[in-house]
Amino acid sequence: MDALQDYLDELEDLIETGRFNPITRKISVEKDRILDIINEIRMNLPDDFNKAKRILLEEEKIIKAAEYKAINILDAAEAEAKMMTNQHELFRRASEQASELIEDAKKQARELRAGASGYVEEKLELAEKQMREYIDNIDAQHKKVMEYYSETLEVLYENRQELRR
Repeated sequence: MDALQDYLDELEDLIETGRFNPITRKISVEKDRILDIINEIRMNLPDDFNKAKRILLEEEKIIKAAEYKAINILDAAEAEAKMMTNQHELFRRASEQASELIEDAKKQARELRAGASGYVEEKLELAEKQMREYIDNIDAQHKKVMEYYSETLEVLYENRQELRR
């Protein structure tokens, strides 16, 4: 995400440092450099998506570890209960605790999954929003440049016509 932010900062710098024409109040920018930066942004987007995927994979590992731990606890509780068949109450308590642990582990897994999905969604939405803003900004700057050139051509044409009179 840092590389993407750097490219967006560079775009902003290009716009800020472009030649300003006080007559038309427009800015001239390096079209090729802007297009290069946009291509770099496109090439770096998959890295952010891969980071999100790694987060989801890490979430799955945590969930599996919690389930494994819960299963081990349940197995241990069952083994202990078998050894103490004469103590029925102890077996019942261990089973309840194991069930509670499993439910807690499942609840934590659901919460982790929801949190990771929400985080990924938020980051993707932010990247999309920023990209749309930059594209809109670039379009607006392009229109301003085109208007400036059109106006300049009109002035040049009028000056030539005046010279011919």
